[in-house]
Amino acid sequence: MKSTIASLIVATLLGASAVQAQLSISTAIDFETEYIFRGLQLADESIMPSIDFAYDSFYFGIWSAQPITKSQDNEIDFYGGVGFDLSEAVSVDFGATLYYYPETPGDNETIEIYGGFSFDVPVAPSVYFYYDFDLDTFTLEGSVGHSVPLNEDASFDLGAHVGWVNPKGGDSAIYYGATADISYAFSENASGSIGVRASGNDFAGVTTDSNFWIGMTFSAGF
Repeated sequence: MKSTIASLIVATLLGASAVQAQLSISTAIDFETEYIFRGLQLADESIMPSIDFAYDSFYFGIWSAQPITKSQDNEIDFYGGVGFDLSEAVSVDFGATLYYYPETPGDNETIEIYGGFSFDVPVAPSVYFYYDFDLDTFTLEGSVGHSVPLNEDASFDLGAHVGWVNPKGGDSAIYYGATADISYAFSENASGSIGVRASGNDFAGVTTDSNFWIGMTFSAGF
């Protein structure tokens, strides 16, 4: 599961010809000392590979969480959607995600739809809604971010988010989090980052209501 839909959108389209300018493939591999999803810890140290495809306004991707400590199950997410600009400052994004847990017996998948707006203004705010049909749960999340250039190839990237989860028949809850990363572009199509993350929640019955961990990533586009 990815904490923000911005993580699902494929990056800059690559290529020289007209067709190539519309088609892109990007890959990434992350390492997180904790796997946190919407304020809840789902696993300890995890490796998270992904691959994304984009054509024109459409995108599709596969993302996976592979916990190093095998007391937690693996997870594979399949997602796809469409994103487009409403104006120079406002863009919209709609799609769906299939969460699949191949090692979990019984009901081992859920389907969630999402939609949201992003704004090309200072601190890049966005707001998204999610609805999981199988869990019958509605989520609303807002986020902001800001990048400070350090030099030609490096930047200091800050992000924060807050969300509200409302499961049918259960208690609603608030979760929140923040990130701080140093990012470096090795080339036009490859980059890496390392940083810290923090999160918290007010979920009833959850023993751990706050987390602090380290994450790093390497990504490349083709």
